[in-house]
Amino acid sequence: MKHYPTYLQSLGLLLIFLLCTILSLLVVLPFFSFESSVGMTIIYTLSISLTIAIALFIRKNFSFVHKKFSPGVVAIAVVVFLSIHLALDPLTNLIPLSDLLKNMILETLQNPVAFFFMIVIAAPLLEELLFRGIILDGFLKNYHPWKAIFFSAFLFALIHGNLSQGVGAFLGGLLIGWIYWKSQSVIPGIIIHLVNNLVAFISVMLTPAADIYKSTAEQIDNPLWYWLMVVGCSLMAVGGTWFLHSYYFKDLKTEISTDTII
Repeated sequence: MKHYPTYLQSLGLLLIFLLCTILSLLVVLPFFSFESSVGMTIIYTLSISLTIAIALFIRKNFSFVHKKFSPGVVAIAVVVFLSIHLALDPLTNLIPLSDLLKNMILETLQNPVAFFFMIVIAAPLLEELLFRGIILDGFLKNYHPWKAIFFSAFLFALIHGNLSQGVGAFLGGLLIGWIYWKSQSVIPGIIIHLVNNLVAFISVMLTPAADIYKSTAEQIDNPLWYWLMVVGCSLMAVGGTWFLHSYYFKDLKTEISTDTII
């Protein structure tokens, strides 16, 4: 018997998320604008929370895999995660920012409290529970681990809705998915995701409004230092991944169990 969700069922789950988003819009729009920080935060939080609740009801198991993990795994993975995003900067700079993302950045500057809750608190917790705790958990019980991790990362990138975020989300999803498979816990992914989003939030808040849409290269304004950063981050991402594999995960058993809960 197949565990929930399969690949096909995960696409149905994304459809459920879309329907929950439409429902949340209908509930929130009479009171808040979709483009407002409060409106966007409520719609996002409500829609993904409903999706998680429906998914748990369908699979008839309300527990999440949660086993002990090494803090060293999380610390190194955070460095790898942040390094991946900076190493990808030359590629992501080629992709223009969507109007929605530009509006979110501007709204973050103007109304930071609501977006802090959505970006730093709600997104890491809810997205990890959905994409790793439910979707990847089901995939790992049904398919080869690397196929499961790859497709769950693809869905994670797809849900972001824009290419500029999607590239980093896909590679980040591969990393967190791998760590979830090896550590058998949703907690490391939540922490890694939270720290990454916190760094991004602080970066936006500390950037002068006149420079908010400038690329990293334009803000550094020194090609040598910029490419040293890119190369250095690439080496840290590769080296950190190798270190995790060699010293933490080499001999670790990776069977996903439903015996533990969070």
